[in-house]
Amino acid sequence: MLRKSRNPSESSVFSKIYNFFVSISRHSRESLIDLACVTALIGYFLHFALPSLRGGFGADEPMNLYFYWHPGILRCLWANVCFWSNFYRPAGALYYLPLYDFFGLNPEPYRIVQVGIVAASIPIIYWLSRLLTTSRSVAFLGTIIVSYHADLANLVFRGSMIYDALCGLFYFTALAYYIHVREQRANLRSLQITVFLLLYIFALNAKEMAVTLPVIALIYEVLKWPSLGDWKLFVRQNSRSAIPPLVAGVLAAIYIYGKTHGSGPLVEAEVYRPQYSWHTFLESNAQFVNELRFHHGPIPVVALLLLWAGVFFYAFMRRDRTLLLMAFWVVLVPLPIAFLRPIRSGACLYLLLFGWAIIFAKVVSDLILLVLKYSTSLGQSVGFGATIGTVIGASVGHRPRGAAIGAAIGAAIAACAAKLAPRKFRACAMTLVILGIAIATQWENQRLGRAAGILEFGQRTVQAIERFRSLNLQPASGSNILLKSSFPFKNEWTPLFIASLVWNDHSLQIWLEGKNKLSQQQLTKVNYVILFTESEAKLLRSPESPQL
Repeated sequence: MLRKSRNPSESSVFSKIYNFFVSISRHSRESLIDLACVTALIGYFLHFALPSLRGGFGADEPMNLYFYWHPGILRCLWANVCFWSNFYRPAGALYYLPLYDFFGLNPEPYRIVQVGIVAASIPIIYWLSRLLTTSRSVAFLGTIIVSYHADLANLVFRGSMIYDALCGLFYFTALAYYIHVREQRANLRSLQITVFLLLYIFALNAKEMAVTLPVIALIYEVLKWPSLGDWKLFVRQNSRSAIPPLVAGVLAAIYIYGKTHGSGPLVEAEVYRPQYSWHTFLESNAQFVNELRFHHGPIPVVALLLLWAGVFFYAFMRRDRTLLLMAFWVVLVPLPIAFLRPIRSGACLYLLLFGWAIIFAKVVSDLILLVLKYSTSLGQSVGFGATIGTVIGASVGHRPRGAAIGAAIGAAIAACAAKLAPRKFRACAMTLVILGIAIATQWENQRLGRAAGILEFGQRTVQAIERFRSLNLQPASGSNILLKSSFPFKNEWTPLFIASLVWNDHSLQIWLEGKNKLSQQQLTKVNYVILFTESEAKLLRSPESPQL
């Protein structure tokens, strides 16, 4: 009896359906693993960040909020459109004003949103790392380093660093979106270019650090197409893909011109005037590297140059596009702050940290493979692993403690090399490194103790606000008010900022004794006189009681 043959077209249909469901199953499994990784990363971050909810207001936050409250929401929104204007970091208004309208001067919602913004950046950083490295373990290791750095604790513990948090969120999102499209071998369409540029403008409106994004995107394009033998052919084939970075570069040029000409908070402040010199550039970058490795003493400039040269040499020898991009990243990304004095630190290094974190993760991945190669002799491999771990631990962390952690992890990895299959060994080794990073971060966080100091200082501003509220005073609209303050604020104008925000009345004319020069005629028009000291706020004169 002959078996009935299946129609070829029917077989083809079943094959396509089967392959479709297999693809969905594989994709779902990969997505679930990535989701688990992101969940673990956010949980790790929240372990360190949740205490910041008790942080109160930083010394600069009344000033920041006043800068957006005084001109009003419409001018702030327009400033976000006119990103080149001298308006001070207008993206901050999108954070401060809605919170102020809903919660007033209650600091906890501000801290919750700030922690949420940094937490929202973590899956984006992981996504960007996956796009660049194509390795889940390398992306996870790089992202866990960026998620929380003990020397950058003010990114979540100090409210005035919201600009760095917002800039990081939009910078990483814009770059990840751009690379996501380009890795699919597709040029950005008009709508995609618009999305990329809007994200970039938001990053610019958050902080000046974002000006480097077009250069990074352009370098990515050049490295993506490394065949440069025929320049005419190269330009003809790739000119369209370079349009988004070039347009973003034009926006950056307009932004820089607008911010550096005319009058404005940044141009007029001495601390924002660059001091262009090769010495300043190298000294600043040496300090940046030191801080990221938990050291605050300067390293020799020669050591910095050798480090940069080593990263470029390693990237070229490995023929690794991601390493090359990160090599350019660690030199170019800090340019907006590299010529400023005093040297920047803390949250200002958020973007720079990403470059060094990816380089570190790639080097660790290569060293694990190297240990695996020398696993034929257990004794040799243990000593080899311990030596490598000691060198890395001492170079990237606090020397004694980092060396001890590195040696222990290196020896453990090498001991596993001879006993596990290569795939299991790589997973086990990377897990040990990640655990070592987490332990070292916990220890450094306790050793530096930055969080406790920031929390304590933040409560002083809250106490000053509460003292002013204790007056239970709401002046009549259009009143003239004179503040006499002896409160030792970092910014002497802070009493005026606090009074304006507590009363929330744009019709009030508030003067600060010693800062505003008043004529005799203006003094006669004063309706209220208020004394503001560290221990109390006291009403000295009011229309109801001219002399108290």
